[in-house]
Amino acid sequence: MDFQAALLLTPDALPTPAGEALLHMARSLRAMACSGPMPPLLDSKHLGLLSRHQRSASQGAVEHAARGLGARVAWVPAEVAWVAEGPGARDTARLLGRLYDALDCEGLPAGLLRCLREDSGVPVYEGLGREEHPLARLLPCLDDDDGDGHRFLLQAMLVRTLL
Repeated sequence: MDFQAALLLTPDALPTPAGEALLHMARSLRAMACSGPMPPLLDSKHLGLLSRHQRSASQGAVEHAARGLGARVAWVPAEVAWVAEGPGARDTARLLGRLYDALDCEGLPAGLLRCLREDSGVPVYEGLGREEHPLARLLPCLDDDDGDGHRFLLQAMLVRTLL
């Protein structure tokens, strides 16, 4: 499961109902952060960051957002991606689905992403923290963005898909 731009914004760059729901959640999370420590909404959740390359800044942003809500985050070694491309791809996807409540993937082939989405049984994001991800296109719609808007949008996406 991953949100496409068409699901979040209309062709006129206005938020769709799904986009509005994420914006509302991001605003609520920002209000909570302003009033005190964030509640550990994702305390029992595990997020796997899977990349073919070294740790990226965009996945670091996802990690920071998830940990800010109490989630446990693991960087999955690139070797797992290589193994997953072979004949055991479906088994690897099922195993990852048992270990994690969601996966954020970067730099993986389309076929492997499709396999993860079909067989893991958990939400699979594709570069959720990247500036060009459809989620980031909602940033201009946030009122009075204080510079932390991207983090709150990431947290909103995680809360909406994991709770």
